[in-house]
Amino acid sequence: MFRSPDHGARGRTRRVWIDSDLAVGSPWREVDDGYALLLAARSPGLRIAGISSSYGNASLPITAARTRESLGLALAVSPGARSAADLGLATEATRGLKAALRQNKLTYIALGPLTNLATFIQLHPGLATRIDQIIMVAGESTSADLAFGPAKIFRMHDANVRKAVNAVIGLDTEFEPRRRQHGVEDPNAVRAILRTRIPILLAPIETSARLLVDRADLRAIAQRGPAGNYLAERSRFWFWFWTTIARKKGGPIFDALAIVAAVRPGLIMIEDGYAAVDADGKLIVRREAASGRAVQFCSNFAPATKTFVLKRLTAPRAKSAHAPRDR
Repeated sequence: MFRSPDHGARGRTRRVWIDSDLAVGSPWREVDDGYALLLAARSPGLRIAGISSSYGNASLPITAARTRESLGLALAVSPGARSAADLGLATEATRGLKAALRQNKLTYIALGPLTNLATFIQLHPGLATRIDQIIMVAGESTSADLAFGPAKIFRMHDANVRKAVNAVIGLDTEFEPRRRQHGVEDPNAVRAILRTRIPILLAPIETSARLLVDRADLRAIAQRGPAGNYLAERSRFWFWFWTTIARKKGGPIFDALAIVAAVRPGLIMIEDGYAAVDADGKLIVRREAASGRAVQFCSNFAPATKTFVLKRLTAPRAKSAHAPRDR
């Protein structure tokens, strides 16, 4: 049964801040942040109070530039952390979020590592209480089967919490030639966020990985304006990998599920659970209260979710002075 919290009810506008590590157009990268931002831009139920960028899918200069370039943003993009080492360091991202929260409460949607948010909470604990919910693309269950491809030689990782290198094939989670150390993301930031009392909704990788776009979907998206064409054209290698090498029916747009959860939560099966970062730096979500902090998590989504997402991705942009726009 799919149940909808009060947040994001139809007919209500939800004020959000989106933090992203978008790297569309940079070789070997996942492109799902781009689809998530386009979905947000074309969702009249969302009012985007601000957008920040983070390291993750690529270095900070790349993610900030790609975010500005990909959608022709009406809002400025506030650069944040360059690495996990920036935890606690004030940035344009923390200053922008501070200004936005002084105006009104908002929902924080984290599509990348959590360093920017954890830093803000550390620097401004009083203002952080004005965040009404955190939606994070993060977490996995102990029973998740995240292996895929022929003979299951590939494995998905919760790269927003702890990026793990696949030593067998010599590629990291973005399928980039291996040159970074094991575990470069920021589990300490996640631990800090779990210590707050802010309501948290997780979109675990095992759930978000099931939201796919196929070749026909990409053609339809490409035909609907410069922003859609930009994303579709730069999704070619990504799509080839997921369909030819991973042998899936389409490419997973993981981050888009977080936007669906914000704007149309009635499509999502939301369950109560408990989350904790384990000794290996993984964010583990359990249904039982053995340990961890109480959270909610997306365990499934309705069949109509794909139709909803495609309808929005192929629609004109949302008519809002505070939303991204097509160029």
